[in-house]
Amino acid sequence: MGYVDLHLHSTASDGVLSPTEVAREIASRGLRGFSLTDHDTVDGIEEAAAEAARLGLDFLVGAELSANAPGQSIHILAYGFDPTEPAIRGFFRDFRADRLRRVDEIVTRLQELGTGLTFDDVMDEAGAGVPTRAHVGRALVNGGWVREHNEAFDRYIARGKPAFVEKKPTPVEQVCDMVRRAGGVTLLAHPGRDYAQAQLARWMEADFDGVEVLHPRNDKGVRRSLEALAEERGLLRGGGSDWHGTVYGAPPGSQRVPVEWMRAIEERCATIQG
Repeated sequence: MGYVDLHLHSTASDGVLSPTEVAREIASRGLRGFSLTDHDTVDGIEEAAAEAARLGLDFLVGAELSANAPGQSIHILAYGFDPTEPAIRGFFRDFRADRLRRVDEIVTRLQELGTGLTFDDVMDEAGAGVPTRAHVGRALVNGGWVREHNEAFDRYIARGKPAFVEKKPTPVEQVCDMVRRAGGVTLLAHPGRDYAQAQLARWMEADFDGVEVLHPRNDKGVRRSLEALAEERGLLRGGGSDWHGTVYGAPPGSQRVPVEWMRAIEERCATIQG
């Protein structure tokens, strides 16, 4: 027995700890292993894997990938893929460029709304990582235009708010197919947050290999329904804290994800890779 955390972020995207520090946090909490799932990048994978090996932790290659449908953002947890596969590398390269475009447009809108935020302010927060709205939110807090992170989203940058900008059109099926061609699997991230049961059932039938059952935003009822769906359709199960460091999120290991779920993902990937 033992537990793992399959949903974690580092400074490679919008976390506040380096990949090495994330691995050390996992070890300090007595977990068996983890997957680093930064947004639309694998830049932290080698560093995290090296520290995991040094600490005797199991490590699973991962990333949280972006897709969308009209009026809806969809996050996809990809695991076990080859991070050097050309299509995957191209996806990450293109998405970084699109995220830079998005941040630039968000900053322009925020300036029109009366803030003095600049593009450089946001990139100072992002550092070498992929820029996200979380970095915009932190820059707004630092500049004194909002009091805290959630206010930045609620007033300005959440979907439907005046500075929200959509990512480039990216269909779910395109992302899932790309991951599978790179030898990996896809699980729908935090499904208790945004999706109707009919939509979940359709996606699980056609596109996804599994679903994130254990997530801080999934209440008990959602978890029961996702377990039933996974059992009925033979889906992979995943889970994790969605931890970004000290900024927000449940702590690593809080979701009690069995190591057997990680093993099942690894076995399915091995079957795909053949």
